[in-house]
Amino acid sequence: MSDKKNYHTIRYGTADGEIKFGHITKDNEISGVMLRAGRDVKHYITLDNTGGDNEKVFRKHGTICRSPGSFQVKAGDNIERDKNIPGIFLDAVSGDIVIRAVKGKIRLEAIDIEMVATGEDNTKGNISLSANEKIIQKAQTIDVSSKTSTKIFSDKTVELIGNGFLNFYGGLIDAADGATQVNGSQTESSNEDRARSSFK
Repeated sequence: MSDKKNYHTIRYGTADGEIKFGHITKDNEISGVMLRAGRDVKHYITLDNTGGDNEKVFRKHGTICRSPGSFQVKAGDNIERDKNIPGIFLDAVSGDIVIRAVKGKIRLEAIDIEMVATGEDNTKGNISLSANEKIIQKAQTIDVSSKTSTKIFSDKTVELIGNGFLNFYGGLIDAADGATQVNGSQTESSNEDRARSSFK
């Protein structure tokens, strides 16, 4: 692909920073506006105009914020809590929202935290939690309810411990252990032997 050219590029700047209109990026795309700190070339904000192939299609009409240091947003000082106005609002009209911390943690702190998934059919509207080690829940009360079914699976051990009370309720309760199921014939024959001995 031939290099893009822009004969209308305008630059204003000093050694401390610059602003450019019509900036040509390293990957040969055009930024309508580029604001950069002069002390570090990796510290910039771009409002991009073009984006070519699939690897760079995200650039077209995109906004990129790059900072080698901390990126912080603080807002909502003048918002009244009972007005139900968000302090920070992120809306992806289409596409996903990805928050990634490869070398750190993702922590959510709030008075209340709500997670809602709403799908248009039975295959959507799911919330998935996946961890290669543990999923830990701690609270004064944990309530789990479902309209169709609730299942708990483990390849090894499942433990239910109620230090005060452990209650089971069900319209119909069916319980079976692996030994009874696998060695049913042995259990059956031993019962027959006991029945015969009682008639001697």
